[in-house]
Amino acid sequence: MLFRILKNSFLKRPKAIFLIFLSIAMGSAVATAFLGIAGEISHKMALELRSYGANILIEPSAAEGGGFLREEDLPKIKTVFWKYNITGFTPYLFGIAEFSAGGRKERGVVSGTWFTKQLEVPGEEFSIQGIKGIAPWWEVQGRWPEDADEAIIGASLAKRLNISSGSDVTTIVRGGNQKFRIVGVVTTGGYEEEQLFAPLVTVQSLLQQQGKVSRVQVSALTVPMDDFGKKDPTTMTKDEYEKWYCTAYVTSVAKNVEEVMAGSRAKPIWQIASAEGALLKKLNSVMLLLTVLALGASATAVSTSLMASMAERSPEIALMKAIGADRFQISSIFIGETLIISLAGGVSGYLLGGQLAELISRTVFNSTIASPLWLFPTAIISAFVVAIAGSIVPLRRALLIEPVTVLKG
Repeated sequence: MLFRILKNSFLKRPKAIFLIFLSIAMGSAVATAFLGIAGEISHKMALELRSYGANILIEPSAAEGGGFLREEDLPKIKTVFWKYNITGFTPYLFGIAEFSAGGRKERGVVSGTWFTKQLEVPGEEFSIQGIKGIAPWWEVQGRWPEDADEAIIGASLAKRLNISSGSDVTTIVRGGNQKFRIVGVVTTGGYEEEQLFAPLVTVQSLLQQQGKVSRVQVSALTVPMDDFGKKDPTTMTKDEYEKWYCTAYVTSVAKNVEEVMAGSRAKPIWQIASAEGALLKKLNSVMLLLTVLALGASATAVSTSLMASMAERSPEIALMKAIGADRFQISSIFIGETLIISLAGGVSGYLLGGQLAELISRTVFNSTIASPLWLFPTAIISAFVVAIAGSIVPLRRALLIEPVTVLKG
C-alpha cells in the first residue's frame, strides 16, 4: 500500500518532485565540491605559498663547525623522513667586500649561492635545487648567471655603483679579488638588493672557504601549527614525540633537517610559517562555512517547495486522517517520498559536485583534482540532512491539519 501511494504521488506531482530533487541535488553538489576542494586546498595552497620564500633556516650551531656548514652535507637534506615535503633549498656563503666599477667604489656583501644546481641524491636520479626554485618572486632584469665569472647584482647596489647588465665589477676582499660580468639586476624589495650574487664555487675560492657555506634556506610543505605542534619536544613523552615527529609541522621538518646537517641548527622562519598556517586555517574555515551555507540554502528551498506541496495536498491528508491514518503513517508517507528524492539528489549531487570541484581546481590552481571516495557517502548523507531539515516544518503543518475544517466544504 505504501509503495503504491508513493508511486502515485510521484506520478501526479512531477513538477513539485523535480523542484525538490533540484534543490537537494544542487545543495549536495556544492557541498561535495567545497569539501572535495577543502581536502586538497591545504596541499595546493601550500605549494602556492612556497613561492613566497623559504620557511626554514639552517645555520651553524654555536658549538661546532667553526661558523660554517659543510657543502658536502647538503644532498642529505633530500634523504630525511620528510624529504618529499622539501620542495627546494639553496646555500649561501657571505662575505664583506668592496666593489669597484667605473671609478666608483662601494662596500657591500658578496653572496655565493646556487642558481640552478643538479644534485645526485641517494635513492633519486637527480634533484634540481637553487635560488630560482625557492625564490621565484625575484625580479631579474637580464638573465641568471651561467658561468663562474658571471653574477647578478641587487638594484640598490647597482644604483650606487651606477652600473647595469653588461657591466664589469671587481670584487675585492681580504686576500684577493675577482672580476664579475653583471648579467642581471635583481629587485626583491629586501636586503638582497644590497648584495652581489655569484656562483657558490667562485665565492668560496674568493673567500678561501672551499666547501663551506654560511647558511641554507629550505622551502618545505608543512601543516598549520596547533597547540600540540607548539609544545617543546624535550618535554614530550615518547608517544607524543613520535606523533610530533611524524606530523609535518615546520618544527618537526626543521628537526629532521638538523639531524643530517653536521654542526647545524635549523629553525623555522616564523613570520612566513605563522602567516602560512593562519591563512590555511582561514581557508579551511571559509570552505566549511560555505558548505554549511549551501546546505542551509538547499534545506530552505526544500522546505519552501514542500510547504507549497502540502498546501495542495491538504484535502488528501485530511481524508487519510478521516479514514483512520495516524501520525506515524502520514509521516512515513511524506518522509519516504523525501528520502527517495534525496537519494536520487545525493547521487546526482555527487556527480555534479565532482565536475564543479574539477572546474574550480582548474580555474584557481590550473591543475586537476581527484575526488576521494569518502565524498560519495558524504554527498548522500548531506542530501539526507537537507531533506530531513527541509521537511520538519512542512510535516508539522501536515500533522496539524484538522480533517473537519478542510473537508467540510
